[in-house]
Amino acid sequence: MTPDTEEPDERESSQREPAEQKPRAAKGPLRRFFKWPLRIALVFVGMVLLFFLSAVVLGLLTTNSSWKQSPQGKRVYVITNGVHTSFILPTGKGEDSLLHLVPFEGASPADCPYVEFGWGDRYFYLETPAWSDLKLTTALHAMFLPSSTVVHVDYWYREPQPDEDIRRIRLAPDEYRRLLDYIRQSFALDSSHHTQRIPGAHYGSRDAFFEGAGTYHPFHTCNDWTNTGLKAAGVKTAIWSPFDKAILYHLPRTTPR
Repeated sequence: MTPDTEEPDERESSQREPAEQKPRAAKGPLRRFFKWPLRIALVFVGMVLLFFLSAVVLGLLTTNSSWKQSPQGKRVYVITNGVHTSFILPTGKGEDSLLHLVPFEGASPADCPYVEFGWGDRYFYLETPAWSDLKLTTALHAMFLPSSTVVHVDYWYREPQPDEDIRRIRLAPDEYRRLLDYIRQSFALDSSHHTQRIPGAHYGSRDAFFEGAGTYHPFHTCNDWTNTGLKAAGVKTAIWSPFDKAILYHLPRTTPR
């Protein structure tokens, strides 16, 4: 006799009803509003960090690493004011001089044996004679927007003395002429091939501004201009240097007098 089998409990045999799912909360308009701006802000921060990281890495790496100074070469100075670098060259004569491009009224080469050349953002240069004059809008414009350029020329009445902010190097004749050509090409010339002095633009009684060639932007700053000039002359310097620190880092602190 077959043992009686119990009927399966309908409650156990029946399929369990799926748990009722709560509906997801709909994304509100405020959340959608902040979604893309937040992503854009994160991308911007990442790009800024990448820019500074590249500046550090490429500033430490060198080009023209086999360069050596010419013991009897021309004395050239690279100077920084803490942010901006420029060249100081002897006034010179003939092919070794740029004074004909930037004549200084009321003074002779004997009066100003050295001339400083700097290149950079037009608005920053002309609107910021001193750091106390720096405006946020001017700084942001120089940091993020391409702009036209100027060449700042300062006439020195004495030879600079090397210190923490001034480096002296000696260039062979061919190296020096390549540097002169580089600086010469940084001036914007008029139809008569003359430099264009900007009327009334100066910081004091011994400097002047001229229209510059080329465009200023975050990847080609005043310091990169100096660094590129050193490259053109064949001097050991950074691969890329939007800031002044890497330029001074690679230049010798002392040179033959």
